[in-house]
Amino acid sequence: MRIKIADVRKSLGVSQGDLADAVGLSRPYLAQIENGTRNLSAARQKAIAEALSVDPTELIDFAAPELDEERLLLEGFRSMTKEQRKAWLDMARVVLGKTTPRE
Repeated sequence: MRIKIADVRKSLGVSQGDLADAVGLSRPYLAQIENGTRNLSAARQKAIAEALSVDPTELIDFAAPELDEERLLLEGFRSMTKEQRKAWLDMARVVLGKTTPRE
C-alpha cells in the first residue's frame, strides 16, 4: 500500500500548505502523512479527499508494496555481487518491458 496524496494534490495544482490549511493540519504534519512517516486515519483520509474533491480510495495505491518490502529488496540488492546485480537488473528490465536479457 502506498499513500498517493502528494501525487493527487500535485496533479490538481494544490500546494501542500493550502491542503494542510483546508483540513486543519500543519504543513509539516501533512508532509509526514504524504511520505509515510505518520499514519493516515480513515477520518483524515476522508477529509483530505473531500478537500481535493476526489474519492478517498484515490489517495491510496492498495496494490503497491509496503515500504518494508521495498527496503528489503534494496538491502538485498546492495548486498549482491556485481554479477548478481547485473542478472537482477536484466530480470527487472524484462519484467518492465524495457529490453531483452543480455546473453
